[in-house]
Amino acid sequence: MDVNYVDLTKGVVPEIRIFDYTDGMPFFTPRYPHLRFPVHTGYGIVDKEGMMAFKHFLLPSNNLDALLRDAGGNELDGKTPLLGELVLDKDGIPEKTGKTLTNEEVFSAKVWPEFTSILNREYKEIPGVGVVL
Repeated sequence: MDVNYVDLTKGVVPEIRIFDYTDGMPFFTPRYPHLRFPVHTGYGIVDKEGMMAFKHFLLPSNNLDALLRDAGGNELDGKTPLLGELVLDKDGIPEKTGKTLTNEEVFSAKVWPEFTSILNREYKEIPGVGVVL
C-alpha cells in the first residue's frame, strides 16, 4: 500500500495548503509554533506549494542564507531541532508531540540513513526507487 506523505502532512498541518513561500513571509502555524520549514523529499513541486523541496537545502542555489534565515535571528547549528515525533491516539489521530531530535541526534542515530550516507559521501543503493524494470 502506497502512502502519500505530502497529503498526510497537509492533513496534520492544514496551513500548508494555503501557505505560499513566494509571499516572502515565514511559515507559521499555532499548532506547531516551532515548525518553520515543512519539507518534502520529492522532486516535483506540483501540489506542494506550502512545502520546501529538500533538494533546495542541499544544492548550491546561492539563496540558502535567505531560506535558512530564522525570523527570531537564531543561527542554525547541530543543536537546532530537526525531527519531531507525533504521538497518535487509539484512532491514529495526533494527540501530542513526542521527542524532538536535533540535527546532531538525527545524524548520529542515522534516523534517515539515506541522507546520512549523502552527508558522509558514501555510496548507497536504494532498491525499488526510480525506473525499475
